[in-house]
Amino acid sequence: MSVPVLSLPSGTLSLDRVRIMGILNRTPDSFYDHGKYQGLEAAIRRAEEMLAEGVDIIDVGGEKAGPGPAVSADEETRRVVPAIEAVRKRTSIPISVDTFKPEVARRAVEAGADIINSIGGFGELDMRRAAVDTGAAAVIMHIRREPRVADPNPVYGDVVRDVRSFLVHRVQECIADGIAPERILVDPGPGFGKTSDQDVEILRNLRDFTDLPYPVLLAVSRKRFIGDTLGLATDERLEGSLAVAAWGTMKGVKIIRTHDVKATRRVVRMIEAVLDPAFTPEYA
Repeated sequence: MSVPVLSLPSGTLSLDRVRIMGILNRTPDSFYDHGKYQGLEAAIRRAEEMLAEGVDIIDVGGEKAGPGPAVSADEETRRVVPAIEAVRKRTSIPISVDTFKPEVARRAVEAGADIINSIGGFGELDMRRAAVDTGAAAVIMHIRREPRVADPNPVYGDVVRDVRSFLVHRVQECIADGIAPERILVDPGPGFGKTSDQDVEILRNLRDFTDLPYPVLLAVSRKRFIGDTLGLATDERLEGSLAVAAWGTMKGVKIIRTHDVKATRRVVRMIEAVLDPAFTPEYA
């Protein structure tokens, strides 16, 4: 089986092993860090910590994913671009921008980002054009409604089938509009337009997504379904997040997005060591 390779503006990223995407949110109202890295110096320190912990991709965001006050494109740009520029000066690893606004995506790639990670699912033609024009890779995520709009009672005929069908059709649209297949990642979107039971059902059937011809990004870190399943607050969901990361690794995901780089990386590497007889221990 050939090793998947993600094409980026700066080169390529081999997905011969699970890659760890570290979250760097420059928002005052992030559901987990509550603005801890809103300041540029704090964001830079966190980026340096993640680099020391072995992160493979840094995902920079300037607007929370859930409902809340609107953030203008100019304000979001002011949050993400300086952080991307600072990270790019310190490392050559891929940088992702977490945005659903085309103008922010373009400015972020100009500043050094390689990947556009959009909770909007690339439903807008302008967003697809931003990826085409910049050559950035695109994370196509499943979402039922508009970004940042509450969706408390989502109904599906079959959540796994419906989410898979959405991703297949959206990928086809993106390719038809010029995004190269080797630049595409898919994300089934746990936590977006789904109940906690539906999130778990998607995870139970991850092979339905990793069997697609596009690498799967798994973004589950500290999310509500973990708290609902285990009865835990956000700051107590590390073990649940790691359990899902391990499950995703066993089921074939290629990128795991996380707040907890060091712990996630260790869990993923241990799973890979068990799965792959050719794994090279890191102490060797």
